[in-house]
Amino acid sequence: MSMSDPAEEPAQEPVIEESEVQVSLQRSVRVGRVVVGAGILGALVAALLPLFFPVAEGADYTMGQVMGFVALIGAVVGLAVGGLLVLLLNSIASRQSGTGVAIQSDVR
Repeated sequence: MSMSDPAEEPAQEPVIEESEVQVSLQRSVRVGRVVVGAGILGALVAALLPLFFPVAEGADYTMGQVMGFVALIGAVVGLAVGGLLVLLLNSIASRQSGTGVAIQSDVR
């Protein structure tokens, strides 16, 4: 009795079954990227605005504090505008839908 080497055994050929399936294609917007980008842009624009207005002498706040506070407000406004922009872009992108044929392969 000898042990047979697994390499000597005949390998089974994989069986591939292919079928065509009708699928619908729909474009969409990357929500996270648009909203975060709009939030960052809103914060940057709002942080630069206080540079154009002088801080009164003897004020209880510094230019850095004003810029930080206004940047927070700008970020919130930017996030809101980004959300509205995503809704608008999704409604436009949903009109551009179509159909296609996908080939599904099952390997056994």
